[in-house]
Amino acid sequence: MDEMRRYYMRYPKLRREWRVLAGKDEYGSNDLFFYAPKLGIWQVKGDLKSPYELVGAGVRVSARKVDEELTTLMEFGIPMPFSLISPHPKLRDHVLVAAGLGRYQETTKQLKEHLTSRERKKDMELSMWIKKMRRELGLDMEYL
Repeated sequence: MDEMRRYYMRYPKLRREWRVLAGKDEYGSNDLFFYAPKLGIWQVKGDLKSPYELVGAGVRVSARKVDEELTTLMEFGIPMPFSLISPHPKLRDHVLVAAGLGRYQETTKQLKEHLTSRERKKDMELSMWIKKMRRELGLDMEYL
């Protein structure tokens, strides 16, 4: 989140061109993709811990120049307001906030098909990280 914020602040002329796409992955986890022209794509993957809290992790998926087809894919779907609050990586009394209007698609599969195998590997690493956090937080326990 901090890396995205720094790029967002550093390039004010590109702010209107940022795009956000949300959807589910093949395992039911939530995916949020942030696209910044000429800067790349970031992915935040997570699962709901409660109706108000997401357990998640993020990574810069691509630093390469993204082609027109991929940016067009991010325009499909229904409009969706989003907000994401994350702890600041260094300052304990600060948070990072991302909010705006993005797009929602049932699945992020079509977008992921355009990523390289190396970039898709990052998606799998995020999935493993989420599973580990779910176990540590006891979110996968059965009710008795």
